[in-house]
Amino acid sequence: MRLTARGAAVLAGAVALLVAGVVLNLPLLRALAGMALGAVALAFVPTAGRLRLGVTRAVHPDRVDVGQAAFAELVVRNRTHSRRPGFTALDTVGSQVRPVRVRSLPPGGSARYRYELPTVRRGRVPVGPLTVERTDVLGLAHSHRPVGEETHVWVHPRRHPVRLAESGRARHHHEGAPPPHPMAGAMDLRALRPYVPGDELRHLHWKATARTGQLMVREYVDPAQPWCVIVLDTRRDALSADAFEAAVEIVASVLWASAEQDRPARLATTSGVVVDVRPGTSGLRAAADRLCVVAQDAAAGLDLPTVGARLGDGWFVHVGAAPSEAVAVHAGRYAEAIAFDVSAAIDVSGSPCAPSTGLLTIRDPDAAGALRRWNATVPR
Repeated sequence: MRLTARGAAVLAGAVALLVAGVVLNLPLLRALAGMALGAVALAFVPTAGRLRLGVTRAVHPDRVDVGQAAFAELVVRNRTHSRRPGFTALDTVGSQVRPVRVRSLPPGGSARYRYELPTVRRGRVPVGPLTVERTDVLGLAHSHRPVGEETHVWVHPRRHPVRLAESGRARHHHEGAPPPHPMAGAMDLRALRPYVPGDELRHLHWKATARTGQLMVREYVDPAQPWCVIVLDTRRDALSADAFEAAVEIVASVLWASAEQDRPARLATTSGVVVDVRPGTSGLRAAADRLCVVAQDAAAGLDLPTVGARLGDGWFVHVGAAPSEAVAVHAGRYAEAIAFDVSAAIDVSGSPCAPSTGLLTIRDPDAAGALRRWNATVPR
């Protein structure tokens, strides 16, 4: 609890009146000083003590795409048998503070308040902590008390339609032995792992579940299924801030298309981050969360050995500035490869070009436009 600016001014005035009243021997000034001091003292009464109210805040939904609506819902309940005065709830959203004026509540009453959260840019937006500000009628004193913990809203990058054509070539003897009994839909057991929401229940491994005491599932991989490897250029000197956001949108769109087709994917950045994305909902959510916080850096370039490749299979997608010769050579290990150069102006020819590196490249600073042009090149 502490005085407001108004309260401090009233207190200073009361002291001045009291001194003047004593020096000049004027009872009226001393009486006015006493009244002002009494008002300051009484101002601490409504701001002291426990809140005795139930105050909760929830965020719905906690994950959205850029531009989609997200709300915080504040619920206040009066748990006493008397009317409780109103107060102001202060919720920190990113770098801003959202004040919510809560009205007076009758005994056992409750009220709900909703306010929109900013989702204009991707990122992990902190919401909270929530504090309650109480003040007296005259605004002479106030108190701040935390009543809620910090939570977050994950603003995922915007996604655009992407068409991933079937790709993959037959393996040669030097590219690894094929499955002993290849057949349509054949799957190899890769590992056992804990169950996460979204996994197929038919993949539960009951013996491992009984042994570990938690739900365990089989993780399969199709030996003939192509990988989709996406490389994101995070070098600060290669892309402007707006161009980098377009690059992240392209990466998110390709990952989404890969997950929708149940294809495993790998995300790599020039800063050395390598993330394997499992097909399905759970893998896509983890990748989208990672893209929320990816940022530009001062990395020197891509460490190609960390990217890996499935020889002769799958897609290779490079997103950022113009790809280097080394990247183009690495891309040749895949059945299909394409690069998006979002640092350059749109290619007026209207079709993908093959620069000196030999890698098929689309030059367009707009994510939606670049992906539309890519979709036009993919056979149906």
